[in-house]
Amino acid sequence: MYSLAICDDEKSSAAQAAELLEKYRKAHEGLEIRADVFYSSLDLLGAMEKQIYDIYLLDIYIDKINGIELAEAIRNKNEDAQIIFMTSSNAFYKEAFRIHAVHYLEKPILEEEFFDAMDRVCTQEEEAKFLTFRESGEVHRVQLDDILYIESQDHYKRIVLSDDCFLIRSTLQPLIDELDRPYFYVLGTKSIINLKRVLKITKDYVAMEDGKEFSVPRGTYRALSELVLKYTF
Repeated sequence: MYSLAICDDEKSSAAQAAELLEKYRKAHEGLEIRADVFYSSLDLLGAMEKQIYDIYLLDIYIDKINGIELAEAIRNKNEDAQIIFMTSSNAFYKEAFRIHAVHYLEKPILEEEFFDAMDRVCTQEEEAKFLTFRESGEVHRVQLDDILYIESQDHYKRIVLSDDCFLIRSTLQPLIDELDRPYFYVLGTKSIINLKRVLKITKDYVAMEDGKEFSVPRGTYRALSELVLKYTF
């Protein structure tokens, strides 16, 4: 069962989100979601003293504490919280990106977009997939989602995780074949990046969560930036 909190100081908007959620539940038999609705950020913060939610649907323009500040408070209590923003403005894309929001829904919220956002947070429990390889005589098995990027170093490939890295002797193609997730992107001829672990992208470079920067190949910025938005929101 998923526990979900809706927080919006406009009762009509909160009601719309609750209605869309009910439609989503009816369209997904067997999926259990328990939802609470809050009309102020302080009420939600108070409830969080006793209840930690799995999913948060947050308006950005809320009373005394805006949605970005509220999301930061949520992150401090629960790093694994799935946060979806609801707003009438796109002015906070960068802040939402920094907080690793699952989606950024612009009001009036379309049913298709709402369903897409919920699909992302309600399919997190799918079977994890792993990359298995040998380094210095030892066999390692790491979850694909934990990989930030892979880069070539002569005849070797460096597999980088947020808290570890491995250097293996391999060509790039076998690794590409093993990374059977659409959010792995082959950048140029020497690197593979996890689009879900991108921190920032400009026309010149893409920065990963560990600070590593890769040059953006000429002519690929538009398509690459759209993919980054797709897999980070």
